[in-house]
Amino acid sequence: QVLNCLQMWSKKKTNSVTYKDLKERQSTINKDEILRVSMFDATKIIVEGRRGLAGAATKTIKDSLYKRSDAFFVDYSMMGLMVHQNYLKIMIREYQEISRRKDEARMDEFGDRMHDATQTMSDFVIGEDLIRGGDQNWSLLPYISMMAVKTGYHAGGQNGGSLGGFPEFSSWLGKNSSRGKKARLLKEMEYHMNYKISSDTADLRLYYLPLLRTRFMNLMTSEESKTTEAIQLMDEYGLDRNDILENMDEFLMDRKAKNFGSLDSKQKARFTREYNQGSHKSQALVHQEDKIKTTRKSKAKDPADLDAVNDDIVSESEDDEEEMSEEQLKKLFSTKKRKGKAASRSTKKSGGKKRNSK
Repeated sequence: QVLNCLQMWSKKKTNSVTYKDLKERQSTINKDEILRVSMFDATKIIVEGRRGLAGAATKTIKDSLYKRSDAFFVDYSMMGLMVHQNYLKIMIREYQEISRRKDEARMDEFGDRMHDATQTMSDFVIGEDLIRGGDQNWSLLPYISMMAVKTGYHAGGQNGGSLGGFPEFSSWLGKNSSRGKKARLLKEMEYHMNYKISSDTADLRLYYLPLLRTRFMNLMTSEESKTTEAIQLMDEYGLDRNDILENMDEFLMDRKAKNFGSLDSKQKARFTREYNQGSHKSQALVHQEDKIKTTRKSKAKDPADLDAVNDDIVSESEDDEEEMSEEQLKKLFSTKKRKGKAASRSTKKSGGKKRNSK
């Protein structure tokens, strides 16, 4: 790198280099400043808009515009979320000042600027969808960078704004992760209940879960703890213990309402003991699901006829939809227990033989 710098300086007519020449030529070999800017610093540059440009020359204003546009490309995949998280925070201090002075004219202007900033952020999302959607129109990348810059301009106004403190990281990523988790839990509960009810996940979430949750809560918190009745209702809908005590609280909108997690530990222990004493349809459903998956995997390994329809798998899936009687459930789980005991006995015998041989 030093040799490259000397080669660039050697193109000058003079062969000697003084300290003054070094200072003057240093700017020609420096790296671009935007390359040393972090994602949070770039966010602050964009959302503060025209800060410090009051009365500035035209060239300075243009350079500031290009700098804000280049800041977007520090991490263009995240910068839209970062700007969306922080651009309204620029306007908080100005809003408090206007409210204190009760200036209605400035408040109307402030509302128009907030509307323009929000509208520009919406245009940014439309452009980003065209880039990352089916069209993959990456030529719109400079357009959405200017939409981000324009959002900061409207938020900060003509003289720019000031972001107090450090820019916040986008909270959308965490919210999207929670949304995916709840969608997965809702799909599992729909699978458990699909032989009793006929609805999609939206109807299950809006109509069934609130009523079932209220019913189970009343049964488990009543003065006469109706644990047996609650377990019978669970078996009727194919729900298991985790669906009631853990998953249903994920769909509670009122955080102040009583949830299953706040139940007394004695109530939970009594419920768990009584639940584990019997055989339940939800357990049989999981067992049959594992059996179908194993059958499908074994059939997939046989490449004899890939286009043939396997009637055995179809018949198994149809049989699963039929309601199993209590006697069949007990027979199913008693068979599993006998197999487990036989396996443990054989293991103990083989271990005893090895010790005797030694």
